[in-house]
Amino acid sequence: MLFNSFTFWIFFAAVFAAYAVLAHRWQNRLLLAASYVFYGWWDWRFLSLMAFSTLVDYVAGLRIAQSDEPRRRRNWLLLSVVTNLGLLGFFKYCGFFVRSAADALTALGLEPNLPALSIVLPVGISFYTFQTLSYSIDIYRRELEPSRDLLDFALFVSFFPQLVAGPIERARNLLPQIQQPRRMTWDGWCEGATLCAIGLFKKVAVADLVAPMVARAFAAPEACTGTTLLVGLYAFSLQIYADFSGYSDMARGLARIMGFNLMENFQQPYFSASITEFWRRWHISLSTWLRDYLYIPLGGNRGDPAAAYRNLLVTMTLGGLWHGANWTFVVWGVLHGLYLAVHKRILGGARPLDVPAKDTPARFAVYLVKLLATFHLVALTWIFFRAQDFSQAFAYLGGILSWSPGAAEGPIRFDADEIHLMLAAVLSLLALVDIPQYWKRSHTALLRWSYLPRVVSLTVLLIWLILSRREANAPFIYFQF
Repeated sequence: MLFNSFTFWIFFAAVFAAYAVLAHRWQNRLLLAASYVFYGWWDWRFLSLMAFSTLVDYVAGLRIAQSDEPRRRRNWLLLSVVTNLGLLGFFKYCGFFVRSAADALTALGLEPNLPALSIVLPVGISFYTFQTLSYSIDIYRRELEPSRDLLDFALFVSFFPQLVAGPIERARNLLPQIQQPRRMTWDGWCEGATLCAIGLFKKVAVADLVAPMVARAFAAPEACTGTTLLVGLYAFSLQIYADFSGYSDMARGLARIMGFNLMENFQQPYFSASITEFWRRWHISLSTWLRDYLYIPLGGNRGDPAAAYRNLLVTMTLGGLWHGANWTFVVWGVLHGLYLAVHKRILGGARPLDVPAKDTPARFAVYLVKLLATFHLVALTWIFFRAQDFSQAFAYLGGILSWSPGAAEGPIRFDADEIHLMLAAVLSLLALVDIPQYWKRSHTALLRWSYLPRVVSLTVLLIWLILSRREANAPFIYFQF
């Protein structure tokens, strides 16, 4: 079920109607059943996979906490890590590495006879795998007490609002909310409904609106003008942000309506003045996971600067591979690792998140220059993220850098109506969502407005949604990861 489909909203309305009248214990049981129905809607066969991972981590968590013997604790942690990464590796990367090995052998002049594997990727496996891994690791570090209730823990793993594409929740945040009674309030309902409306707007009226432009530009970059390729790249930068942050907004909104608080996953990342700040604002649940469970254990900033740069590069490379079984994602991660290392070397790394100083035009102008530079560095990496293979990525990049005029006959160009719609989507997103949220540091800043501006803004959002609605519901981009 897709959040942007009528089927899902009928499903959620039925679940919420029952949820609202049940006691806490039965609320959890209802949500667990609903989560398994939600997940099984795509392919019921993979329910057993999620259940198996849940059972292994539940038992491992209890055994780790009960033992004081270091070796035994490490063995149970190893079981959890091997099980989760083994399942993820098989379903997501097995075919990729077999193809890569075959290509390497072919390049050496050999004729490999390796099997061609076609393995279906279980939706959301990258997200719930990382979520359960952090649970086991936190218990091993003695930073978390294990869940004694298997069904509560199963709900933590499968909680349907954030199951498929995050945020990647930590047990220390979500599990106590599952274990303790929750309060549903009018303010919480308003905040949740607002987040859902904003998320739907981002997905339907922004991301899906520019998706056809992106598809045309990347399908045949050699037949596009340089201007078309650049506009297509801007369109994808807009699409990937609106699509993914829109899902996160809806996940948080649905959870908020039911009395849960999920972590923020985006904080207007394209307003960042450096690449380090960008990664503190983009996919926050993943970037903090990589920091806490990979970068810091590798050594982090400890030791000499060269080691810190190496750790950054390794972390971001693996972060790129997490996104998909394709070498283009690895390049995307390597580029971000290099960006972060260079920024750390030249400018000393991250500074506190803050609204840029507006006291003088000169300081604001400097901020705008940094913002534009950061955005274009990020946009450059999106070419590798979106391209199907290296030939497509380099054709796209080469067309922009050489400002290729396109094919002699019938070059692909966007017409004026498409450009105007894209600009309207950008301006609406900035005026109604991102700028107010950035300035007030709140994803529900719209609720703080006075009555008339709030009504006008919500009306505009609804009109955009109605006008942008398509017959087919487009899946969210991050479902493929």
